[in-house]
Amino acid sequence: MYLRSRFILPRPIDRKLTVWLGSLALLTAFNVGAWIWIARSASVGTRYAETQLLLSGVYVAVCGFRSLFPRVDLERVCLWDTWLSGILMGRTAATIAELCFALQCALFVQRLSGLTGLPQLAVAAHAFVPLAIVAELVCWYAVLSLNHIGHVIEESLWALIMLILSAAAGTAAGVTEGPLRPILIAGCLLYAIGGTLTLVFDVGMYVRRWQMRAADVRLSIATGLRDSRRRRQPTSSWIVWREEVAWMTLYFSVGVWTSLAMVLLD
Repeated sequence: MYLRSRFILPRPIDRKLTVWLGSLALLTAFNVGAWIWIARSASVGTRYAETQLLLSGVYVAVCGFRSLFPRVDLERVCLWDTWLSGILMGRTAATIAELCFALQCALFVQRLSGLTGLPQLAVAAHAFVPLAIVAELVCWYAVLSLNHIGHVIEESLWALIMLILSAAAGTAAGVTEGPLRPILIAGCLLYAIGGTLTLVFDVGMYVRRWQMRAADVRLSIATGLRDSRRRRQPTSSWIVWREEVAWMTLYFSVGVWTSLAMVLLD
């Protein structure tokens, strides 16, 4: 039974896992340093920049926390056997950060609309936060009920968010001159690739997990809340973590750098 799962006793950390954890720690230090540098040296006199800096600060901080205390929410897997690795805590922090990121995307595309005079971008800007809210709700359903179908829907919605961001950047690039144009083109390509990879690999991964565990016990919301608060299974096995490495690394690098870059839009 899920509620009676024992903690996995930690073994010596695999060399590959050590390298990955070291990379995440370096990423965290770099990202925090970049945010501090932007806060001190960039022009943040406008309301747009000040709001973006605050939202980015939340996102950077939470991603740093999640990098240092990685976990896989539905499986209740974590690296360190400490209350800081609690599933409920981590999922709550992630929800706040991801909503901040969605709001950043909305403000960014709204700002692009003002700079380019394209009203369709202002319309697109209204899609980010509602899509993110639905994604968070189905993610919570997955984590509490232990049903991966929620993650399938969640990742599909985040892929859609990335594709909308890509389309907005590409549309703005078509009517923009100067140094902003190549940056928008790069963003368009980056998030077109990111959205496609999310659909192919992340959604595919969760579909496989859903199919493999279709017969597993599902928890009620109340039971899932208690379970996510109390249960965690620490493990230092590379086999357990290797399927999470790609998406986590990209999330804590490219995702954070996007958040930081949005602050700099003049």
